[in-house]
Amino acid sequence: MEIKRQQPLVEAYHFDQRKKEETDLQTGINIGLTPLKAPDESYPKENSIIGTRLRFEIVFSQFIIRGAMGQINHIVNQNIQSQDDLTREEIDELMAPLFDILQRLTYEVTEIITDKPGVNLDFERKE
Repeated sequence: MEIKRQQPLVEAYHFDQRKKEETDLQTGINIGLTPLKAPDESYPKENSIIGTRLRFEIVFSQFIIRGAMGQINHIVNQNIQSQDDLTREEIDELMAPLFDILQRLTYEVTEIITDKPGVNLDFERKE
């Protein structure tokens, strides 16, 4: 799959100290893929535009990381009408830059906050 990516957008990234009363929080990561309309008639009919979005709340014992980010992707020579038109591997490839940004931000922020090596997030799919 040939992808031409636009610049990712970090909409929000929050590092919050965990409060004692926050006992029932759970880590949640949600991904979304949305086919988008072509900007005009000149856009190649054989290509597709896919918006990717990553929303996350990652709970640690001392802190919580929350936020959202997205990216617009142009898929060359592949007509995609819904997420069902993509394989699992293609979805992983589309989402990879957003997970990379989340990993990098988390490592850097936790390294600064704790004055220790940062937290490494592992998003490798376990089968």
